[in-house]
Amino acid sequence: MKKYEIRYGGVGGQGIITAGALLVDIAVEMENKFAIESPTYTAAVRGGPTKVDVIISDEAIDFPHAQAIDFFLCTDQKPYDIYKERLKDDAIVVVDSHLVLELGDTRHWRVYHVPIINETKVGAGNVVLTSVVSLALTQKMTNVISYENMVAHIKHWAPKGSVEMNMKAIEVGMNLIK
Repeated sequence: MKKYEIRYGGVGGQGIITAGALLVDIAVEMENKFAIESPTYTAAVRGGPTKVDVIISDEAIDFPHAQAIDFFLCTDQKPYDIYKERLKDDAIVVVDSHLVLELGDTRHWRVYHVPIINETKVGAGNVVLTSVVSLALTQKMTNVISYENMVAHIKHWAPKGSVEMNMKAIEVGMNLIK
């Protein structure tokens, strides 16, 4: 991997910004890579379109904004419509199968429809864990960070008393795509 560009899109409150921050922390602190995040969100903190671009590289990053996105995970229709630009041909696109229904022309991308929000609620027990489920999906589909480092970081990061819940969220994310 020389450089890998990731975009998470959703609505405020779904944990998308947190997923990007966790990914950068793991890449920098545990993988010894260069990484940067560039979040974008509207004035409506909860419910407004939100995205975060993450660039992970083996070399110093000289421009902090994604230009050729390799992986796009989106959990709502409006942010999908707004933020689907700059995807590479053959990009991996993961969308919430219940909330992103109109994709347009996707013939150049590898698209996966998965019930991210629903499975987070049901499988992990709390929609607050969408960030961890999204992180696990990213790890499984891109291998841009190692599974072991992701688990170790989440165990350290999770608030006291919520480690087991967060480990369940990793399991949910890893099992969303077979």
